[in-house]
Amino acid sequence: MTHKKSEFAMRILAWVALPLVLGSLRGLALAAPPDAPAAQPTAFQTPTPGADGRIVYVIQSGDTLWRISAVSGVPLDQLERLNNISRDAPLSVGRELVLGFGEAATALPTLAFAATPSPTPIALTGSGDICVEVFHDINGDASRQETEGLVAGGQIVVAQADGTQAGSYTTDGTSEPFCFARLTSGDYNIAAAAPEGYNPTSSMNTPLRLEPGDKAFVAFAVQVSQQQSSGSSSSRSSSLGILGLVLLAAAGGMAFYLSRQARQRG
Repeated sequence: MTHKKSEFAMRILAWVALPLVLGSLRGLALAAPPDAPAAQPTAFQTPTPGADGRIVYVIQSGDTLWRISAVSGVPLDQLERLNNISRDAPLSVGRELVLGFGEAATALPTLAFAATPSPTPIALTGSGDICVEVFHDINGDASRQETEGLVAGGQIVVAQADGTQAGSYTTDGTSEPFCFARLTSGDYNIAAAAPEGYNPTSSMNTPLRLEPGDKAFVAFAVQVSQQQSSGSSSSRSSSLGILGLVLLAAAGGMAFYLSRQARQRG
């Protein structure tokens, strides 16, 4: 009798406790937070060759060597060989992984045109000839005609621009033109004095520029004078004439040189 009462009490207790236990378990299940979604690897971005030609991929979170091989198409053994790494080795986020080599990105060269310097003028040096004569200007036009012959006794002086005498000559009336040969190129003045018994019909002072290799010709024109000088006075006038010619040529050369310098400065 006692035994039956105890069994009956246990059954009642089980009926009461079972719903309570099931309710507690259901509450715990409802209170549990939902499972967090598994982290997804970052989408693979196809890299481009760098300046050195290497194709480099930067490892992202969740990457494995297997996944990189699958999405990039690079064989697994090639990735291991290029990076000296095992396929099962852990990968560090941010590390550069060499996928291969391509054509290096090259920048187009910038064309730079250097200014061409202007050539410095080279001063030409050399020598030339100045040839002179005195002729009888019958018609007085200062231009020699075929019928107008040479005149002897004409005194000619050639001077440089600084007044230095380069040479002198007295005409003989037969061998002219006479040439002052191999004169240094530069500015010259040629002065002449008419022979005794003649008057000049042209300028007796001629400046010129002698270039290397030039052969310049200067002709002085004279006419017979109406007055004749005595023998004693002719000797004296001849000496004075030569001295005057030297001074005239020097002065003319200096004037010509200064005039050229002024034009060049202007």
